[in-house]
Amino acid sequence: MEERLDDPDPPIIRTADQPISDIRVYVTGAVQNPGVYPLAEDSRWGDAITAAGGFAPDANPEAVNLARRVQDEDHIVVPRSGQAVAAGVSQGPLLNINAASESDLMSLPGIGEERARRIVSSRLQVGLFASTEDLLARELVPKSVFEDIVAFITVAP
Repeated sequence: MEERLDDPDPPIIRTADQPISDIRVYVTGAVQNPGVYPLAEDSRWGDAITAAGGFAPDANPEAVNLARRVQDEDHIVVPRSGQAVAAGVSQGPLLNINAASESDLMSLPGIGEERARRIVSSRLQVGLFASTEDLLARELVPKSVFEDIVAFITVAP
């Protein structure tokens, strides 16, 4: 049996409407037009906020590291003025709402003692959360608070 050594390289397929270098980031919170935006790989969080129409009038721009490089699937949350910012927002690990204590939950923006107590109580009485959206489905937080914390939470067994 003969081996073929001169096969051509496989073709590289590119689509005209989405260059391979494009990445997608999700920008929410106090920006003019929250949403998912395509950006080049060398973009910064400041570029993502510009793509989202810039800061809303009530934004707290000092709470966001505008110089940080974007990564595919980043979720950039711009807090509002006076809004608490979770410690380690941009670098820390996500908070597992299936294991977090009340005090851990209270470190999240918009989660005080009562909401933290209700989240833990729901977890114990109804069962573990299947997704972060269960906080909305179980009516434990309003949509505005959910949008502020979704970038900082996760669910795991």
